[in-house]
Amino acid sequence: MNSITARVSVVAALTTMAAAQVNPFVVYPQDPERQNITCTSFVGRPDWNNAAEALFEIDQQHFRSVGDANGFMRVFGVYHWVADERLSTSETYGLVIRLPAATAGPDMTTTGEVLRIPNLTTPPSTNTARGTWIMHDGFNIAGGQIIPGDYFLGTMLPRIYIGVDLPANSLWPNTDGHSLFRADMLNANTGAVFGENHSPIAQPVTWAGLTSAPSFTTPWTYIMGPFVTSPNLHLGGIDPTSNRLGAPGANFGLGGLYPDVSGLPATTPRRDGLVVRVTDNLAPFGLRMLGASLGFSLPYYHWSMQGILIGYGHIGDGTSTITVDLGVQQNGVSETTIAQPGVIPTALVGTDIVFQAIVWDTNTNVGEWTNAQAAHF
Repeated sequence: MNSITARVSVVAALTTMAAAQVNPFVVYPQDPERQNITCTSFVGRPDWNNAAEALFEIDQQHFRSVGDANGFMRVFGVYHWVADERLSTSETYGLVIRLPAATAGPDMTTTGEVLRIPNLTTPPSTNTARGTWIMHDGFNIAGGQIIPGDYFLGTMLPRIYIGVDLPANSLWPNTDGHSLFRADMLNANTGAVFGENHSPIAQPVTWAGLTSAPSFTTPWTYIMGPFVTSPNLHLGGIDPTSNRLGAPGANFGLGGLYPDVSGLPATTPRRDGLVVRVTDNLAPFGLRMLGASLGFSLPYYHWSMQGILIGYGHIGDGTSTITVDLGVQQNGVSETTIAQPGVIPTALVGTDIVFQAIVWDTNTNVGEWTNAQAAHF
């Protein structure tokens, strides 16, 4: 699919809870809930029109405590943007969560399936044009789907895979079919003008999960991710030399995960700035405390009788934590500029800095850790 058209936005029912009570954890250059999406390269499928699972890899090297509920991960559903070539024809798809394979990638055997929900469909419509469905699909599991592993027991999985199962569709892309909004990496060789913007060391975070052939990584990010109840933290890389976003701002996808501070090339050198963005639909005006550390620290759990703090910290126990900022969420979002472009020294190339925050709901006296995310310089 080589273009993006005007879209029809429809929200499907989230069966477990209202959409305002969950947060979609999406790695994409722009926030699909709150920002105008101008960075999409194309719409596409993981393996053209063949059957495949579009999988988002949550790797402990990059992210920790996504959906953390005091040491283990809870997932309530999957969020994704459907590009539908013909809205009047309902498209069939499934939701899936997979364990990691012994080597790289997802375990595509039945043993590797944590959860599978097949035979879901996009909503009915009389519109025969192309358009978009914004899907909020809940699992209808009380308390959410528990992912195996526990920080307290030291058994957390190195990776987990969450996504959408797309059946084969020979009609796509010519006349009909279901695909996903994506932002291509710089090395995807697709000719994309807009998309991801990252350093040369960046690795994909999406996979094409196959059962009839080896699975493989796909060089883009999707508007797709799990629904969780904990707040989200994303890092954004600021590169004023690039128009990959199609609008001013920070790249909260691979540009934040892999910011380029190398000072290369000699012409139009890159020394990206860095922004932290915290989002939370559950405590939209909560107090936000932000910290950092050099690399991930051992999981730290703190319990207090002066209220409730949910989740694990990965930036130290306070003695070695770098205190960054204290602020207030505004309508579910806050941003903190860590460094403007040209400020981060090139000497940090090869270093990982990890950021994590707490969002405290002053009305309920409940605080929750966000996920922790590394910036790989």
